[in-house]
Amino acid sequence: MPALLQRTSASVEQLKRLAPSGKLFAILDACDEPAVPPKCAELGESRAISLYRGTAQEKHKKVAPYLVCADDALIDWLVEKIWTRPWGIFAYAEASFEESRSHFRRFLKAELPDKRQVLFRFYDPRVLPTYLDKCEPAELREFYGPVRAFGVSGAGDAPGVTLIHGRPEAR
Repeated sequence: MPALLQRTSASVEQLKRLAPSGKLFAILDACDEPAVPPKCAELGESRAISLYRGTAQEKHKKVAPYLVCADDALIDWLVEKIWTRPWGIFAYAEASFEESRSHFRRFLKAELPDKRQVLFRFYDPRVLPTYLDKCEPAELREFYGPVRAFGVSGAGDAPGVTLIHGRPEAR
């Protein structure tokens, strides 16, 4: 069976070339990065919104995941301020901002074998690659949905990302 995931590298400049399409999003993790909520408030709800809704959105705003429309300025901020920390992930998706939010909200909880529900922090760059590698084809199709590639920032001196593409047979 062919590999269902393909990994490629992309520079920050390559990411910036994707941003004007309106299809590049970042999911920022406020749980591990306290600079996220103020940045999202600065961007406003038309560009940055919690994946939580209702009372959870207000109650957990300091630790919530936020979906953000990525542009050059956001990418520069990430690189300059928090790149070396586990700030979140990128997603290149064939979906609108609101459609992407709805899609990602479906994966905020996971069911354990004993049927307990737990929060699933798929947007943690330390979690996503391992999770994707363990998925069955049907799980990958569901998880990727409109997403063509996820991006996880790399470690090291030169900022860049590893793009994890879902091959067509996995979507």
